[in-house]
Amino acid sequence: MTVMDKDNSSSDPEFQRLMDLIAELSKQLDQNRDATMQLQAQLGNVKTQAFNSQTGFVLWRFNMDKSKEVYEAELERMNAAMAADNQALQYDNKQLSALIKEYEQTLESVMSTFRNRANEVQDHELALIKEYEAQLIARETEDLERELVASTAFSEALSRISNLLRLATRQMNGEDPSLMPPDYERDRIIGGELHHPTPDGESDEEPASLEQAVADWALDRETELARLEKENEELRRLAGLLPDAPLRPAMHEKTDSESSNFLSSFPRLQKNMLGGPPGSVGPYGTYKKPRPPGTG
Repeated sequence: MTVMDKDNSSSDPEFQRLMDLIAELSKQLDQNRDATMQLQAQLGNVKTQAFNSQTGFVLWRFNMDKSKEVYEAELERMNAAMAADNQALQYDNKQLSALIKEYEQTLESVMSTFRNRANEVQDHELALIKEYEAQLIARETEDLERELVASTAFSEALSRISNLLRLATRQMNGEDPSLMPPDYERDRIIGGELHHPTPDGESDEEPASLEQAVADWALDRETELARLEKENEELRRLAGLLPDAPLRPAMHEKTDSESSNFLSSFPRLQKNMLGGPPGSVGPYGTYKKPRPPGTG
């Protein structure tokens, strides 16, 4: 207060003028602030109206400054523009629907053609596969039949050759081919039973006895072959064709004599089995050559 008093006493008019300027500037600032707020509010309203005008939605509360006639005229103009746009959109929608329908029909026709073609190709492939399989099966069947025929012919040829060799061997051994009995190796299965031809041309009705006879004949054959080999060896040794072999022990001799006595009973069975008049069957189960009467 002492300083203010001194200033007031020294420069009282200037201080009063400064205070007046400050008060005037404060009022001006308040007015400017109010004007700025009003301008900002108007600017927001203008922006909102501009946005609503661009979007096409003009509301009554934003057009309070316009008259009813102007508002209705503007509204009718906007409705007409929207109706025109709606008609254009409907036309475009119809065109697009027609295009979509045409596209669907074209796609359906293409898929139908594709399915038909695929079905035809599949049927053709299946027919080719079936035909090729039938040809392969027929060719395999022909090959198997040809192999079977060849194998059968080969077996028959071997059988004939073996029979001819057997006949030749018997003729070389001095047997008469006309008096030879039927071969037991030619036995066949007829009606599920073993069928053996007999010299009289009649078949035996007892397969069990025939099988037993065949088994006995095979045993007799092997026995006779072994005995012939042994006798041949003894004859060759006696003729000096073989070096002298040491004499066997008495036990072996006894055993050989017993075996020879035991084996000597088989030709009797073979004689009875082969048939023929008495004296026509040899000691080894073979037929003798008939001698003319008057020969000793």
